[in-house]
Amino acid sequence: MNLPVEEAVGRVLAAPVRAEFAVPGTDIADLDGFAVQSRPTAGASHGRPLVVVEGVRVDTGRPLPPGTDAVVPLECCPGEACPFVLTEPIRPGDGVRHAGSEVEDGALLLPAGHRLRPVDIGPLVAAGVVRVVVRAARVGVIPTGGELVPPGTLPGPGESVASNPLAIRALLEPQGAETFIHAVVPDDRAAIRAAILEMRPEVDLLVVCGGSGRGTRDVAFGVVRSLGETVVDGVAARPGRAFLVVKAEEKPVFSLPGRAQPIALLTEFFLMPLLESWGMPAVAHPRVQVRLGLDILSHPGFTEAVPLSVARVGTGLIGLRQPRGRLGTLSGFRSNARLLVPDGVNGYRAGERVMAELLDELDGPERTVLVVGAVDGLEFPCDENRIVLVPCKSGEARALLDRSACHLATFEGAAPPGVDSWPHRLPDGRRVVLAAPPGLGEDGGVNRALESLGLTR
Repeated sequence: MNLPVEEAVGRVLAAPVRAEFAVPGTDIADLDGFAVQSRPTAGASHGRPLVVVEGVRVDTGRPLPPGTDAVVPLECCPGEACPFVLTEPIRPGDGVRHAGSEVEDGALLLPAGHRLRPVDIGPLVAAGVVRVVVRAARVGVIPTGGELVPPGTLPGPGESVASNPLAIRALLEPQGAETFIHAVVPDDRAAIRAAILEMRPEVDLLVVCGGSGRGTRDVAFGVVRSLGETVVDGVAARPGRAFLVVKAEEKPVFSLPGRAQPIALLTEFFLMPLLESWGMPAVAHPRVQVRLGLDILSHPGFTEAVPLSVARVGTGLIGLRQPRGRLGTLSGFRSNARLLVPDGVNGYRAGERVMAELLDELDGPERTVLVVGAVDGLEFPCDENRIVLVPCKSGEARALLDRSACHLATFEGAAPPGVDSWPHRLPDGRRVVLAAPPGLGEDGGVNRALESLGLTR
């Protein structure tokens, strides 16, 4: 794919990039001074000073006038004008930046395989490069389901927005994929098959979303399975067990379920590694060590991805699991990390230290404030503070307070004894009590959360 350089940041070069012209393009002054011909100054010395009567005033970066080959620094010319006296000779090239001394015409600037960085753009443009060829793959996405409506449409009863294709595009395009989205196809075998046969010749891989094969109207998996050789049929992952890969006429066709959570996980764990094997590496998530504030239970025999909210509480990083299931959408917004639980692990206990993948900027946990407990209906004004709500039971909130593993805890009844607390009215009129862990002292996160609600410690 050929892109303008400013649009190619983060993409991997498919071909080497060479300078379109030399930099600088001609001999230029490397300092402010007088351009002169060096040969007549060869005999200058302290014993035989030489008066220079012919010199052309030049500024740094300006081309040398014809017939000159050196620049005398301005500080050597007390009057800042000719004539001036030299007590030592000027060599050819003194005070001159020669043509091509920075970049030669046609010089290799960046090799194929380099991931283009923002700092590369200026030097590339300065050397005449305005477009680059980057690695790319053409990915087709076919959403299926009679209940789907286009993005931007208000869904009616029993309907939902076809969000999965855009989610897949957002995950794959930074890696170098051109994503082409088909119109929604109803739950009809012939219609789904026709859409696949229409799009498959135009793309490198095809993704069919919806229809895990478990519902009475789920037909997409069956259509994909009939296309060719089955490579993968189901994975031991939560979320995301329903997953099918078929090789059809030497092209991979993926069949993914319709729910948003498994779509994101399966795309990241299977589609993105495939693109990486094609020479389009994904950006790796940094890993941070966190102390878990709450128990995490997992299902034996399955690899699980648990959404975490990570923040610095006191002197260490705390990770709190977000709910899954019906609250999964909000959990996605509220989490800035995730914990991958291997299939042989039954879970982790509160207080254990684990390595989590950070889905945020590296300094994101430093700017995050954790508010736990009865958080339904709790709203914080929009400001520079990033306050994350973690719903949990009253007993869990009290345990987090005791361990100083949150910034604030919210209770519908009275706060536990021995802690600072503040009553607060929710927008719907209900009253709750906010409490701060006694072990945090003057923690900045506690103060920021209270200030956002107009409360003071």
